[in-house]
Amino acid sequence: MSILTPQLIEEYVSSLYAHPCEKLREMRDQAERMLIPIVTKDTERLLFTLCAALKPKRILEIGTAIGYSAICFGLAAPEAEIITIENHERSVFKAKANIEEVGLSDRIDVRLGDAAEVLTEIEGKFDLIFVDAAKGQYKKFFSLFEKNIKQGTMVISDNVLYKGMPCDDSFIDKRRNKTIANRMREYLKFLSEDERFETCLLPIGDGVCLSYLKKLP
Repeated sequence: MSILTPQLIEEYVSSLYAHPCEKLREMRDQAERMLIPIVTKDTERLLFTLCAALKPKRILEIGTAIGYSAICFGLAAPEAEIITIENHERSVFKAKANIEEVGLSDRIDVRLGDAAEVLTEIEGKFDLIFVDAAKGQYKKFFSLFEKNIKQGTMVISDNVLYKGMPCDDSFIDKRRNKTIANRMREYLKFLSEDERFETCLLPIGDGVCLSYLKKLP
């Protein structure tokens, strides 16, 4: 009898994946060759599905990289205004070029700067907030964009299982990663215990946490 393993499940799920457009296919191929961090295939499909269900009008992204997930949001939510924050100038240049190539520059605003500083300048409420930046800073980011959430806002936090490190110290390979793992544990505990939110932790990709704001204080 065959044994169902995580690897077999991952291979089967991956076999069902279809690229949303040719440009994203090219970007994913480039990211894999150059080891550029972008959302995994299953996380990407989750983002598309959530956008189809929630139909967000305003999306905030923390961590642009080359613009892959920002483009996903632009395609998945065709009526949404998107603000995305990136700390590295070279990545911002590349992201803007990629976004322009798919014709989404009019809806995706790429802002250069440290997220902790840029977030203080962001105004208005958002329907969806995607956190995919410095893993040890998620709780700090949350405290800064908390003013931008409303009833019905979905906060999506990516890479929350961070190579297994928050799950067990045996996965921690560097001293500085222990601080990151401990901060991520604190963040996930905070979200799980906050009664304002309905929170679900999914073991897909490198871990995705969904937090839906069901009520305001």
